[in-house]
Order: sequence, then structure tokens, then C-alpha cells
Amino acid sequence: MMKKILYVGFSFLFLVIALSSCKKGNTYYEDYQVKYTEYDGTTLQFLEEQNSVYDSLLLVLERVPNLRARLKNPLDTLTFFAMTNNSFTNAIDAMNAVRSAADRPKLYLEDVPQPLIDTLTYHYAFNGNYDTDNLKEFVEGREVLSIDKYRMTMKYKVTSASGIVNGGQQQIILSDMNNSIFQRYWQESNASVVNIRTKNGRLHILAPSHNYGFSKLAKLLNK
Repeated sequence: MMKKILYVGFSFLFLVIALSSCKKGNTYYEDYQVKYTEYDGTTLQFLEEQNSVYDSLLLVLERVPNLRARLKNPLDTLTFFAMTNNSFTNAIDAMNAVRSAADRPKLYLEDVPQPLIDTLTYHYAFNGNYDTDNLKEFVEGREVLSIDKYRMTMKYKVTSASGIVNGGQQQIILSDMNNSIFQRYWQESNASVVNIRTKNGRLHILAPSHNYGFSKLAKLLNK
């Protein structure tokens, strides 16, 4: 038997949801309950086994060994918001666009100073388990401290589908509060895949449009 088994493949899951909604009509959305995807391994193992989807993230985690070790440790418990390669491309492209306009040389992930890459990456990791079930009751979102004690918020959201409000996909909105209580200063991003249960916590996947560091690289490396 294979050591690692994904209970539901993501592409297949989305296809089944789409096809089922067409066949079953609107009652499908009324009755639908999002199930947890079970993964028989650690969060780090999950990321490593998804071909090249998380290559940039894995490169960054090599530079943040404390977090990498925790994501690998089956006895630890962490909630982690993972990013695909696109999120890092978005951040690097935005940063270098500003640098090019100022006639400054381009920078890449390996050039980001160690203290900065530590800090930005820690903001995606949280002690304990956080998923849609324990976020639903917080209508305005739940303030949570990242593993480096930085204030972030997680907010439960359900999209609309087939004309039914809150009848679609469950999401978690992760927001960088930027040390402010005023939401107009927050930077937010949607997790397009949620509730992956690994051996050492919960894993959510941020949408490809996310900008690693919540757009901070372009600002902090262009001073």
C-alpha cells in the first residue's frame, strides 16, 4: 500500500463539485458539506510531493530552517498557509518593477536578507489548528498571532453559487493587519483550498494571485 495517500485529489474534487452541481441543481449547494482532505503525512511531506507546484516555497523554507523543522515534525501542531510558485513570482516581479524604474539591479529570492525572509514567512504559520469549523463563529474574523507573535486575522467566507448566497466554496481570508486595528490598512488574501488535515496540523493553500509577503517586498527592498 502506498505510504502516502491523498483522500481526494484537488482537481478531481473541484470537477466532481462542478459536475454534481449541474446534475443535482440548487439543492446540492444547500446540502453540500465540505469534507476535510486527509493526508497521511506531515505538512512538509505534502508540499514536497506535489511535483513542482511549491518549488519556490520549499526554497524559502530551506532558508527558514526552524519553520521547516516544525512542518516536518509529526509531533508538532501548526496551521500553515502555503503559496504556489505564482505568489513568489508576483512578489519578485513587483519588487523588480520598482527597482528597474529607479535603475537598480534586480533581486531574487536568494537575495532577500535573512531577517526579512524569516519574518515574512513566519506570518503564514500559526500554533495549533485553525480551519473553517473554528472560524465560522467569528463574523468579523478572528485575530490570531503568528508563530513570531505578529498579529494576523483569519476570516471564514463562503462564496455564492447558482444564485444562492453562501452556497458555494468555503474559503479562509488571511489578512496582514499591518499593526493596525483599522481594516483599510490591512492586506488580505483568500485561501482557495482549505481544511487539509495533515499529521501535524492544518494546511490551507492561498490563491495564485497572492503576493508573498503581502506586497511588502516591493516596499522594504526599495528604500
